[in-house]
Amino acid sequence: MPSLPEVQAVFGGALRNDATSGHTPALWALFTEPEALAERRLAAYRRNVIGNWRSALASSYPVLAQLLGAQRFRQLADQYIAGYPSRSGDLNDYGGELAAWLEASSLSSERPYLPDMARLEWALLVAYGAVDAAVFDLAALAEIPSALQPNLRLHIWAGAAFIESPWPLVDIWQAHQLTEDERDSALAAIDALSHSAPCRALVVRSEGRVSALALTASEAAFLRALQSGQTLAEAITAALSEDPAFNPGATLQAFIVQRTLTGFSMNETDHRL
Repeated sequence: MPSLPEVQAVFGGALRNDATSGHTPALWALFTEPEALAERRLAAYRRNVIGNWRSALASSYPVLAQLLGAQRFRQLADQYIAGYPSRSGDLNDYGGELAAWLEASSLSSERPYLPDMARLEWALLVAYGAVDAAVFDLAALAEIPSALQPNLRLHIWAGAAFIESPWPLVDIWQAHQLTEDERDSALAAIDALSHSAPCRALVVRSEGRVSALALTASEAAFLRALQSGQTLAEAITAALSEDPAFNPGATLQAFIVQRTLTGFSMNETDHRL
């Protein structure tokens, strides 16, 4: 008699594949009715399972769905589902490998920005479900002597994501947040295949809403340095190397308001104040 994991593997495989792919004797051994009747029952389950996975992908990647159109996105979803069935009972976890899958697909040669757009949309989904960012304690910061402040290590919210791309991801994503007429007009002004101006996208969540914000080269250098564990002084130096006009105070204020920065520490052990 097969074990429960064996039964689950056989049944799960049958739900992912239609009758034309052929089912093994091990599958039919699970049923007492004729194969034709068992297949009709399986088909009903299969439609529900595949439909739920399609819906999950469309919900997680709404901009990709709009860029490709309903029919083409469904084809993409079905191809992805065939190779990447869900491994979690939570459909919010489904679709994390889509960016890597897109890179290997023919779509990436036709629309090379699609894999990075998938990364951006997945980062938005992760940020939406992440634990709330702590409120930056400005009063505690004010108590740190000014001579010691350059040595602070600033903490970045765990749900924040920084995505660099040669494609205008933020412009495309922001256009898709508009009404249909406004979206079409905005997209017409975007050269999606141009990578003359690198995109530096910061994914944040504020007041329950996630968004993608465009960073300047200096802001990106500042944030990248903080992410790598460098001190405030080192991060400012990195930013100034990109743009001598970089304004540390304004940038810090913006990142604190956006909840990108959540706190600070004084030493290598990351002891939080």
